[in-house]
Amino acid sequence: MGFSIEMNWEIITHKHSKRLGERTFQLVKEGYHLFPLDTAIVIQTEEDKAPFGTAIITKVEWGNGRTTLYYELISLTSVN
Repeated sequence: MGFSIEMNWEIITHKHSKRLGERTFQLVKEGYHLFPLDTAIVIQTEEDKAPFGTAIITKVEWGNGRTTLYYELISLTSVN
């Protein structure tokens, strides 16, 4: 039995992030995705748009065919 997973090195929100705190956010993505933890990576709203900042993913949860990311925005380069 196979397991489909996608490896990602950037966060693409499609404007679906939910703010949990001043700089902390949650993002639910369909499918199973693997992200680096505790490492600064770029964040952008769409694949074809320039990154608007960097974030550190602090937690990843898999379940019910979805990936839930918890991340902290550490720098902002432009307003999205």
